[in-house]
Amino acid sequence: MTPLADMIPAMTDTDLVTLRANAARLVEHGASTQVIAANDIIPIIDMEVARRAALPKPVKAPVKRAAPKKKLPPVTGHQTALPG
Repeated sequence: MTPLADMIPAMTDTDLVTLRANAARLVEHGASTQVIAANDIIPIIDMEVARRAALPKPVKAPVKRAAPKKKLPPVTGHQTALPG
């Protein structure tokens, strides 16, 4: 099984926030082995968050809007008539 520290770079930002919150909770209310593991992983999580914050933000492309639809003249005559 892959150690948790090796999986951190592949985690999403949301996953990192959740993992950090869980580790902080375990530091305060976990068993002794959980406290040790949480204390070991929190600095690794914080370093990854800081590394990501230092990366340049991607430039978002401007949103292209569809051209306005042209208004058609109202249709006259019977709409359901079949060609003769």
